[in-house]
Amino acid sequence: MNRSESKFKNTAVRMQHALIELLEKKDINDISITDICEKAGVNRSTFYAHYENLYDLLKETQESAITEFFDSLNSDIGHIGPSDFSNMTADELIFISPQYLVPYLKFIKKNRRLYEVYNNSNVFAVGEMDKQLIENIFVPIYAKNGVTDRRVVEYMSHYFISGVSAITMEWVKRGCEDDILFICEVISICVRPQMKA
Repeated sequence: MNRSESKFKNTAVRMQHALIELLEKKDINDISITDICEKAGVNRSTFYAHYENLYDLLKETQESAITEFFDSLNSDIGHIGPSDFSNMTADELIFISPQYLVPYLKFIKKNRRLYEVYNNSNVFAVGEMDKQLIENIFVPIYAKNGVTDRRVVEYMSHYFISGVSAITMEWVKRGCEDDILFICEVISICVRPQMKA
């Protein structure tokens, strides 16, 4: 990356950080491009050199946060992908344990306004992330457990994703006040009812 590319990227990061800071105080519908520019210390022409509108910035900010999350998760627990699934037991393939949920919930708590906006917005193709999860995680896991009908896999995957998201969203609405390990336990009980505390 040359110097001008680096400067361009750093400016984009400043605008993303400005958006996140503003989301802590305002609803997305109350944030203007002027607000972003003032907070990031850039002018409107710089904003428009990077983004067409506020929702482009919001989308890029969310994508950067997801990348940051997966990078930190991979450094914390190591990369796990479909090639590893064949060596794992059925219990290990559920991924509902504090080992995986704690980093996820810490990330949500840290980025809760961004998460809230993303989940309450019709702006994004939320299904794209679900498609990646289904293809790269759920299809191989269900196949290992003998579930190969694609329709069944998709329905089961959406049920799972929606359930975990519903619990997480309720936690976010409550200001992430409940302890992360408590939320891990609630998710575990819902996914695996025999694990009642």
